[in-house]
Amino acid sequence: MKLYKYSGTIEELAVERGRISYIKLFDVTDFDKAPTRLEVFGALGKYIEAIEGTDAEERYIKSDWYFDSNLYLRRIEVPGVCDWPAKIITQSPDDIDQLEIFGEREYIETSKPKSMPGEEMNRWLMWERQNMK
Repeated sequence: MKLYKYSGTIEELAVERGRISYIKLFDVTDFDKAPTRLEVFGALGKYIEAIEGTDAEERYIKSDWYFDSNLYLRRIEVPGVCDWPAKIITQSPDDIDQLEIFGEREYIETSKPKSMPGEEMNRWLMWERQNMK
């Protein structure tokens, strides 16, 4: 499955029938870059709804948001200080209510989080190979 990437933060979200239906992403570091609106379902929607109710630093970090050609959000990568992300949040393609987190399990509370350990990166790569065909 081909995924596209948008780097930015949530500017707006919409709730319909008690769940997040879409998010609008914006890059505050590049005002010439158009915002993007993505549809959100399942566990990723619940994660976004939960973190948006906090003041966790993770909300404000410019992250990479991966989506498919239907503009459905598939994964979020929070950057780390090195080459690897600090955290990857995704959901099982077979069960969209199954949240998968690689790296830091709790909300990130620093603006410059450490990259995830090598074991977590390997776990992510194995999961991706098995689930994202």
